[in-house]
Amino acid sequence: MNIRHLYILLLCSLLACNRAPEQQNSKYSDFIDPFICTGGDHGQTDPSANVPFGMIKPGPDTKPGSHCGYDFNATQFLGFSQNRASGVGCKGVGGNLRIFPFLNVAETFAEMDKTSEQAKAGYYSVRLKNGILCEATAGRTSGMYRFVFPDAKEVGLRFNFRSTYSEFVDEQHDLVDNHILKGWIQCKENCELGKYKFYYYLDLGTESTLVTDSAGIMNLTFGSGHKAEMVLKIALSSVSIQDAEENLQAETSGKTFAQLKREAQDLWQSYCDRVQVKTSNDTLKTLFYTHLYHASQTPFNIAGHSGAFGGSDGKVYQSENGSYYSGWSLWDTFRTKLPLLSIVDPARYTDMMSSMFQLYEQGKSDNPTDNESFIQIRNEHTIPVLLDAQRKNLLKESLIEILPKMELEAQNLAVNSPDKMLETCYDWWALSEIAGDAGEKDLQEQFRQKAYSFVDVWNAKFRDITDKSDIMHGDGLYEGTLWQYRWFVPFDFNWVIQSIGSKEKTLSQLDYFFENHLFNIGNQPDIHVPFLYYELGQPWKSQKLVREILLQPTVNFYGTHKKWETPYIGKVFKNTPDGYIEEMDDDAGTMSAWFVLASMGFYPKLIGEPAYWILPPIFDEVSIQLTNGSSFKIENIKKSEKDIYIQKAILNGTEMNRSWLNYDEIMKGGVLKLILGDQPNMNKF
Repeated sequence: MNIRHLYILLLCSLLACNRAPEQQNSKYSDFIDPFICTGGDHGQTDPSANVPFGMIKPGPDTKPGSHCGYDFNATQFLGFSQNRASGVGCKGVGGNLRIFPFLNVAETFAEMDKTSEQAKAGYYSVRLKNGILCEATAGRTSGMYRFVFPDAKEVGLRFNFRSTYSEFVDEQHDLVDNHILKGWIQCKENCELGKYKFYYYLDLGTESTLVTDSAGIMNLTFGSGHKAEMVLKIALSSVSIQDAEENLQAETSGKTFAQLKREAQDLWQSYCDRVQVKTSNDTLKTLFYTHLYHASQTPFNIAGHSGAFGGSDGKVYQSENGSYYSGWSLWDTFRTKLPLLSIVDPARYTDMMSSMFQLYEQGKSDNPTDNESFIQIRNEHTIPVLLDAQRKNLLKESLIEILPKMELEAQNLAVNSPDKMLETCYDWWALSEIAGDAGEKDLQEQFRQKAYSFVDVWNAKFRDITDKSDIMHGDGLYEGTLWQYRWFVPFDFNWVIQSIGSKEKTLSQLDYFFENHLFNIGNQPDIHVPFLYYELGQPWKSQKLVREILLQPTVNFYGTHKKWETPYIGKVFKNTPDGYIEEMDDDAGTMSAWFVLASMGFYPKLIGEPAYWILPPIFDEVSIQLTNGSSFKIENIKKSEKDIYIQKAILNGTEMNRSWLNYDEIMKGGVLKLILGDQPNMNKF
């Protein structure tokens, strides 16, 4: 081969490397970067190997860790734990049954070679500085590890049965034939509220030669005749050890590590295919598909392959279709994630709603019980969520069946602080709507009146703005300020307008709220507020504001619990490990879903009303693949990047005279063309 040929080959190689992903036929799942939002307190997500809504999430724990046990900035590796919930606050939940490979039994951690670390959809790997290569992949209930050891006289695995992010309660384990490990673990739920107990079955793939077992720690060592490569298989169950063993057989029998990894990656690719975005900006693709990925971690499908699952009452139930979803974080996710999933995955969402329905049959409570079979966070606001599902025809059951239980729940909702009053009144409104849909007129009127119990509190605490309105946790608020909570009357914002005095006064106050950086994108209470300009007849302000939050540097003064003296000025959403502003937990995908929905050009008008505001996507085109084989496509028609305002919206060839779409209009398929301009269309959009 001569110099000229070498030059041509080198040039072709460089061109291939620099070619745009679409030209290389990259898959959408290739844009998922699990390291985004894993650095410090900037999202609290994790790089575990997993599949969409999978129960098992084998992933690394580091020192120091975070809510999910992992911090991208850390270099000390503690081992792999099997379960976790993403960015849920307190100390997190999960992190059980930690597995640590070692060359010396005295080692308690190992230094990571950070340059070797990889995380992709369905896969994680890292090489430790002592030479051990660690890899993890997963199915829905089962995971596999591959450890490749350097030449050494003695290698081993340490199992920590008491590892947890929250508080440990109890465990039991048994080693059979020096290669099968099985048992159960019980720990406190997030914020030490409630308990969960799950079962496991683990196959080492090779027999250990020496065992030490004391105080919840088991060291298994393998002598000089060990294999350089070890493949370990593990499965979880919400009901029994036997069920865990059956799960392991169902998902991993006869499969290599590479095969299970390929299956996990295929599942993520198929999932990402549901929403296809068109843009030449790879950073935006990475943000979009990573946040879609983060929004699709929970709830977990905890049903075994036998169909059995554990309920919140400690009893064992049987699923008719092999699914039961648990691990709700509804105070957060009802706002954005559930409305998103109802669009991108309606069939699975219907199963989720059936699971939520069954919570009432198990004796639902807002906080986890002491008999949970897996990770659970919190269960508030199921009433508006189920109303929303019913009105989207995504609920197989009839809410009439559980109406008395909903009524009992509603009678006991807390109203002992201004924010709880607003939130409870929203639930009361939703129950009145459910009763009305069921023909229960007396019950409808009873709870409709109760829904307006917020009036005196709102007028006393929220109507008049004072120097106390910008105090975090002021007046006993859970998280946020009076300024931020005052906008949460979603079922009757017109009442708020009337109380303030007029649309003009409300607009003036909303303008002031944003112009003076009183908005907190880092937490949930006011994340709907940028879209309230639609309610006030000035949607172009929302279009500009939301685009700025998605793409531009903004001024941010608030964390979850305090107002900072010096603001963070920069982008809220970044494709880096510090992917969010500080203290902005992802909260089980809530904030990820905010990004995904808004970047697609949607935001729910009201949970309980099947409709979405429309705004320009940040992409040239968005195509949602529907279960009926068709698609719903949103196209931006513009002349330049300065064209950010909707001038005209054309749905399936007909010009629209409104700024929202019904859920059914989206799910029937078609094309929405948005004609954009660089100036607002103040007469319409």
